[in-house]
Amino acid sequence: MQQILAAHDIPSRVIDIGVGIYFGQGSQSALQVLKQHQWTALLLLSSPEED
Repeated sequence: MQQILAAHDIPSRVIDIGVGIYFGQGSQSALQVLKQHQWTALLLLSSPEED
């Protein structure tokens, strides 16, 4: 996902959000983008709509 954003010149970083309810290996993480890129990032990373 971070590579998709980088290809569109949207800076992002991976942040660790802790263990939470995930009990597999590793921990949960999220992508953080600047506020001005939020909607573009959401559109790029969302599933395509089906008609």
